[in-house]
Amino acid sequence: MTGNNDRIHGFNIQYRSSTGPAHLHSFDWVGNCPTAFIKRKVPITGSQMPALDHQGHIVPQIMLDLILKPLLAEMAQDCYNPDDVNTFINKQVTFPWLKQVFHYGKAIGAPMFDFEEEDPGDRLGNFFSIVTWNPVNICRTPADEPRSGYPHEAIDRQVINYLGHHQAAQGVNPEWLLRLQNLTGNLSLANLNAYIAACCLTLQGQLELGTGYYSFPWQDHNGILVPERMQM
Repeated sequence: MTGNNDRIHGFNIQYRSSTGPAHLHSFDWVGNCPTAFIKRKVPITGSQMPALDHQGHIVPQIMLDLILKPLLAEMAQDCYNPDDVNTFINKQVTFPWLKQVFHYGKAIGAPMFDFEEEDPGDRLGNFFSIVTWNPVNICRTPADEPRSGYPHEAIDRQVINYLGHHQAAQGVNPEWLLRLQNLTGNLSLANLNAYIAACCLTLQGQLELGTGYYSFPWQDHNGILVPERMQM
């Protein structure tokens, strides 16, 4: 998958604060780098089943890769130093959201590039990890197994349905949700790119206020975990 550093947003202090909402406190800081994602116990109604959450992608990595994988390959052909990166990003027409990614990564002090690496994934992987692991596309869900294998490598429509009915409580960005709903209605590359763009547009705001890493109660429905009060 493109961008495998699932700790990259731990460089953003908003996600290391112990004074804000617990679900946003997702990393600690040790040795000048973020720790692994802090998993928390999932609140489950009607069950004593223990379950920890994880970084559950709403739009799966395999789908994001339809855009990100060829884009990384194209960028890798041209980018071997900081000037190359600036030139590549500034000439973008189809993917102008790369600018938001770059400015965010720079603002949080994330190590986005390793120009000593020949392998494209190693050289540019942290930069693309900002997109792949954007908290706005992450829900603190139980693993797929207690959800009867759902969503596997599909869009998590259960989470989308819950967020759509609890927008204020979950801090949902309306434009982001609209693009997500458009994507679920029509799985085109154009809609996927528009969704990624909407995700990246939230990055500037995440410097001041954490968003995403959605967390909510679940329930046991005949041995299968689903969002609370969701009808099967």
